[in-house]
Amino acid sequence: MSEEPGGAPFRIPAEFVRYAVALEPAEVGHGHVAGWLTGEDAVRLAFLRRCDLRERAGDFEVIAELEPSAPGLSVLCRRLSDGAAEAGRVWAYLALSWAGSRTDGQRGRLLGELAASGDADAARLAAGPDREGARRLAAGRREFLLDRAASGQGMNWRSDSALLGTDRPEEVDAAFDRGEELVGVAVIGLALQHPDAEAILPRVARALESEDARLRPQSRVALAHVARLHGTVDRRCLELLRSHPRGNEADDDLWGYVPHRRLPWWLWRHHLRERLTWRLREQLAWHLRDRWRP
Repeated sequence: MSEEPGGAPFRIPAEFVRYAVALEPAEVGHGHVAGWLTGEDAVRLAFLRRCDLRERAGDFEVIAELEPSAPGLSVLCRRLSDGAAEAGRVWAYLALSWAGSRTDGQRGRLLGELAASGDADAARLAAGPDREGARRLAAGRREFLLDRAASGQGMNWRSDSALLGTDRPEEVDAAFDRGEELVGVAVIGLALQHPDAEAILPRVARALESEDARLRPQSRVALAHVARLHGTVDRRCLELLRSHPRGNEADDDLWGYVPHRRLPWWLWRHHLRERLTWRLREQLAWHLRDRWRP
């Protein structure tokens, strides 16, 4: 673990931050300087944002290329955050959100540490959950994740390779709303990157029900990835898939990776008919081979 400046009462893991907000370079810098992020996590988040943005990566690329223990990391982070008065606001939200996501005992301890550091909302939440704390969390999520996703600020929507790394469902929702040309690529990326099938499947369903000739095959690829990686599917996706041509990627991977008892009769019929046809062809081939054998 690298030595780091700052007096934050606790660290916030990169794996939480990456799904909670779409960070700016000054915000990563502030997080490290203030002590919310380890050097390793600051570099990790910068790398992930570089992947999100590709050629628009800018300062994220510079951070990502540094070693976590290098003195230059703190210097660069301090330079990025100096003069960025608003950069700390996202960390106030993230700290409260991280504390609120923990189990009761750890939650109380973290809220107590925030309260001791002067966070009035945390002090109220430590005494007991209230509407003001919930409003603060909702407002932070709206400002630092949903609004940035809605504006396209969170991802580079002209880069296939960047979109295949999509792991925030909110980015995909916003892309559907904006009518992004490459939203189908992002749905595939979400299927590949997000750890929770329940977050992926509603976005796959939205793609499956599209009449867009380019999006429909992409939706089937995404569903195939969910089946292969998570071994599951939901009823809505199955209902929508039924209107697609049979023999596609999703049909095959659903049959191969999801328990058959969870699959509908029409998919059973398709695969059993396909298997029967294959067996008949195999037997015919053997028969003809035996007939013409010298």
